[in-house]
Amino acid sequence: MFTLFQALALVFLTGLVIFAFRRYIRRGSALAMMFASLGFLGAFVAPASATEFRKGDTVEVRRDETIKSDIFVSGESVRIDGTVDGDVYAFGQQVDVSGHINGDLICFARSARVTGQVDGNVRSFTNNIAISGTVGRSVTTFTEGFALDTNGKIGHSLTIFAQNLMIDGKIGRDFLGFFHQATVSGLIGGALDSRGNSLTLTSTAEIDGKAEFQGDKPAIVSSEAKLAFPLEYKRLEHKHGDTRDASFYVWQGIWTAAFIFFGLVLFSLMPRFAVETVEAAEHLGASFGLGVLVLPGIFIAAIIACFTVVGLVVGISSLMLWLIAFLAAEVVVGGIIGTWIMGRSTELWPMVGRMAVGVILVSIATALPWVGPWAKLAVLLWGMGAISLALYRRLQPAVTPSIPLAPVGPVGTPLPPGTTVGLA
Repeated sequence: MFTLFQALALVFLTGLVIFAFRRYIRRGSALAMMFASLGFLGAFVAPASATEFRKGDTVEVRRDETIKSDIFVSGESVRIDGTVDGDVYAFGQQVDVSGHINGDLICFARSARVTGQVDGNVRSFTNNIAISGTVGRSVTTFTEGFALDTNGKIGHSLTIFAQNLMIDGKIGRDFLGFFHQATVSGLIGGALDSRGNSLTLTSTAEIDGKAEFQGDKPAIVSSEAKLAFPLEYKRLEHKHGDTRDASFYVWQGIWTAAFIFFGLVLFSLMPRFAVETVEAAEHLGASFGLGVLVLPGIFIAAIIACFTVVGLVVGISSLMLWLIAFLAAEVVVGGIIGTWIMGRSTELWPMVGRMAVGVILVSIATALPWVGPWAKLAVLLWGMGAISLALYRRLQPAVTPSIPLAPVGPVGTPLPPGTTVGLA
């Protein structure tokens, strides 16, 4: 599957090619690329608007209340009975939506239920979620239990990662599911693409598109189910041992080039800090010790901060910094390994060359069967610890050595020979 991280690797590699051949790109082509990029970024920029925050044990948007902006709500119990002309970000034990949301619903909860109307998308991370209302666009959910009731309707697609799920309502377009057990009794207006342990299509099930299922055992399909195409079943193969095809090594090469380009950018933007980080990586004990604390600790703390609406900005910012350090860990370790092999240097391009050699060696080590995952973990701990150590040293206040004052004689004492005094 073409993942977001693979796309990012290709973007980094494309940027490296453009940087390498920048002299051969005509000015008109460069301008066209620049304006196209600005237009692409502008298409994803959300308009600025006021945002409301509510927090408490029980948080409610009353039935006769209208919110003219996005809203962040957090509490033990969250109820949206009124109208929200924007997006709703809900964090709580129990989230109930019986009102009208004109935007999206982003939900982090133990239990969630949608009985009202959501014109946009529903994105949820829950223990269980039930939809008996209407969702105008798509639903993406990571949950243990999911239920689309008979009266429930999803206008576009459903993408789900669940333990158990039941579909009794209507899905306007495609269904993509990864689950343990699923029962479909409703309508799927597009294709069904699923993977799991067992799948049951009851007599009232209706699928208007292509139906595919990969599982441990064949799906149970009622003879009265209405299928536009016969269900295609493929037995799910459980791979044993370390089996890799050619695509793995192709992507490994792409990732290596992406990390080298990423390191080139970091070393160019922060050359002094790059030198300090590589020097910090030489202290193996301190680097690994900090890495053990930082790698899981910052991530968990940032997630916890995101659940406390007041700390949402701090949590998201910490996650972004943690992700940058996570990606830069291999670059740092590559830099220290290249320095050990080729000698120390503080100039930009020699440092980049040493970093590139080190990243290639690290990539080879992490691609080895069996040993590779452990080597990857060691690189992450080592690199993130070195970055943390360099930051700690840089943020320490500089201590100015105290210089004793020259002794001063009593008033009227003549000045030493050769002393000049400014004249007004």
